[in-house]
Amino acid sequence: MAQNCSIKGRPLSKDDVICLLDLIDKHEVITSKKTDATNNRMKEEAWKSLAYEFSEIAGEIRRPEQLRLKWENLKKAARKRNAMIRQNKFKTRGGKMYIPPDEALDRVASMLDDTCVIVDVKTECTSRDDDTVEVESENDAIKTDCKNFTAKRIVFNTPNNSLNKRRRLSDLHKAQLSKELAMASYFQAKTEKIRLENLKLELEIQQLQNSAANSN
Repeated sequence: MAQNCSIKGRPLSKDDVICLLDLIDKHEVITSKKTDATNNRMKEEAWKSLAYEFSEIAGEIRRPEQLRLKWENLKKAARKRNAMIRQNKFKTRGGKMYIPPDEALDRVASMLDDTCVIVDVKTECTSRDDDTVEVESENDAIKTDCKNFTAKRIVFNTPNNSLNKRRRLSDLHKAQLSKELAMASYFQAKTEKIRLENLKLELEIQQLQNSAANSN
């Protein structure tokens, strides 16, 4: 009777996890959110290539399925940790807990690249005058320890926020540049008009002088 056996290697060390994240960064298609047939095939091939590279570096054979499962677990752990951090921000000093830094999970969170979303919400709390609450992502529930608080807007801070800010600044710079160019064109046209009027005036004076000389 044939026996089904599964190959289970040792748990990945911290260095192994960092190596895995480096390789996932290298194979960008893995973190793509596209799920069409073409991209799914590309992801399968990327995981095979990644597993081969990882095995060479680690000196231990790892199957694509093993590394892929590890990646999924890392994503779940990163989201759970971020949810804890967000909830911790809303707690009072006495109720806050210490969440130790985690280089790997912080990096995974940044690789997930969630989009920035602004939504209208209402909670019960009056302890803040500001009507804007900042959290990290739209995927998790918001919990507070206060009562009777009304928050009109929530801004989700994600890795894309800095990019969005740069884009907004770029748009402002473009608008300012367009305004300055328009002003420059206006003054240039006005200067040219004045030059032509002066030239016309000089010609009229010259004609009058010539007429006066001819009459004499």
